[in-house]
Amino acid sequence: MEEATDKEQLDGKLLFPLVLGTMMNPLNSTMLATALTTICHQFSRDVSAGAYLITPLYVAATIGQPLMGRLADIYNPKIINRLGFILVFIAALIGALAPSFAWLIVSRVILGFGTSAAYPSAIAIVSHRYQSQQRAVPGRVLGIISVANQVSMVLGPILGGFLTDWLGWQGIFLINIPWVLNALYFSRKIPSIEKKDSRSVPLLKKIDASGVALMAVFLISAMFVLTQRPLNLAYPITAVVALVWLIWHESRQRNPFLDVKLLWNQPSLFWVYVRTTATTYILYLSLYAMPQWVEAVKMMSPSQTGLIMFPMSVMSGVTAIYISRSTKYLRMNLVGIISMGLAWAGLFYLHEAVPVWILVGVIMLTGVAAGVNGIVNQAMISVEVPQAKTGVSFGLYRTFGYFGAIISGTQIKSVFRDGVTDKSLHLLSIFALASFLVMVVLFFGTLVRHRRQLKVR
Repeated sequence: MEEATDKEQLDGKLLFPLVLGTMMNPLNSTMLATALTTICHQFSRDVSAGAYLITPLYVAATIGQPLMGRLADIYNPKIINRLGFILVFIAALIGALAPSFAWLIVSRVILGFGTSAAYPSAIAIVSHRYQSQQRAVPGRVLGIISVANQVSMVLGPILGGFLTDWLGWQGIFLINIPWVLNALYFSRKIPSIEKKDSRSVPLLKKIDASGVALMAVFLISAMFVLTQRPLNLAYPITAVVALVWLIWHESRQRNPFLDVKLLWNQPSLFWVYVRTTATTYILYLSLYAMPQWVEAVKMMSPSQTGLIMFPMSVMSGVTAIYISRSTKYLRMNLVGIISMGLAWAGLFYLHEAVPVWILVGVIMLTGVAAGVNGIVNQAMISVEVPQAKTGVSFGLYRTFGYFGAIISGTQIKSVFRDGVTDKSLHLLSIFALASFLVMVVLFFGTLVRHRRQLKVR
């Protein structure tokens, strides 16, 4: 590979539209956090119904991200990238003009698929660009994309709050329109990448359409299991059958949608994914429950709530940058558990009369936990993953992260069904404690395995 200076390696005209695209998923996730209460009131829904706007996006993203990645590999990734922008544009129009709550759900589903196209297609475009020049992809390029995601998480709560106060809840959808138009304009000069793909294999087989369908059935039925009361037995039966069928089907596929063989052959990697689900579950509980509690109990406006939540994202970004310098993943793991424990304790401590400065402190602790554990999970995957399975492994990392988001969204619906109060927030913190204990058990398991490896050496 040729050596190149940093200036030569970074192509702003290529990166700018790609970065705009990758920012859309975290931005739309966090903007909703400060607009949920207003939306539910507008459509005469109790605040627990907000879960139907949170969860569908993550269900769509869980399916959409690997699917869009496959399509980017099969076809021109520039086309898939722009297709994502178009889907987001359509979702924004539907959301802003939605005559009913059901149309908002449709908008969020389309938004989930649209924003899912950005990351895998961006990585494919960047990789091809540097490979064609016989150069390795600079670490700074991938770093810029990662930092952009953190920045969008920082902007999300405060931007969502101000847009809701200034333009109404429709503002969190309308902001996507100029965003997408700019991305489409600047993406004109992204080079097309023609794929030499065999036509002998049908498209549905290439993308493992059966696996996609089974995953969709499992996720949707599982979502209803977690949200519907009284529970219809058809939902858990469907979820179990779909999951068993999915595992059986994927274990027989050459290029599976969900690589269950990797999880079976690398059990230590599977437990890292379980840890990822546990951490994202707690963090998304905080991300979506705290703004609703602040607005309902502390009686703050959406823009004030956005400002209150802002330190969480700032601390997440700063902590992530700092801790990413460490290579001692066991120590990082311990720091991640301690920070998550402090964040959980802070969540349980919150009550109506708590001073704002303590509330901000708890939110900052949650941000630290988010930053530390995000880096820890990725570092542990890097240690456990086989070299040839890096791409698949990090794709699964995102999938299990979305699982945590889906479970937290449905949990919020169940707990907030009777209103947002101190009691309901504390009940959520008890569920968070259970997830935290899973992290602790997994840490001791990792510690024991690490010591055994040292003895073998």
